[in-house]
Amino acid sequence: MEMWTYRRMQRISWKEKVTNKKVLESVGLQRPELLLIIQRRKMKYYGHLRRHDSIQKRILEGKIDGRRGRGRRRHTWLGNIQETSQMKMCEVCETALDRRRWRTVTAHLGDGMAPS
Repeated sequence: MEMWTYRRMQRISWKEKVTNKKVLESVGLQRPELLLIIQRRKMKYYGHLRRHDSIQKRILEGKIDGRRGRGRRRHTWLGNIQETSQMKMCEVCETALDRRRWRTVTAHLGDGMAPS
């Protein structure tokens, strides 16, 4: 979606053979930023939910009784948080409770640095 938007801004047709790298250079970016911003905001919101007792926290941590439907499992919000942070879920929950540590995790999200 982001690259499509950049191509539309630059009036580059989908028929033209212009690489994503050249499109990003013409816009003035090195890599797509929108997805990274969304991931950071999602991680920050998760930390906020973990530290406060609210109905959203209860819904997020809640389990539904019954049987799972057929087919492949759906992607979950918590699974996405775990994948983005590259930590085990118990580590994610523990780290999110400490605001200072959680801020360092979210700040270094796209840097390639391992969370400490």
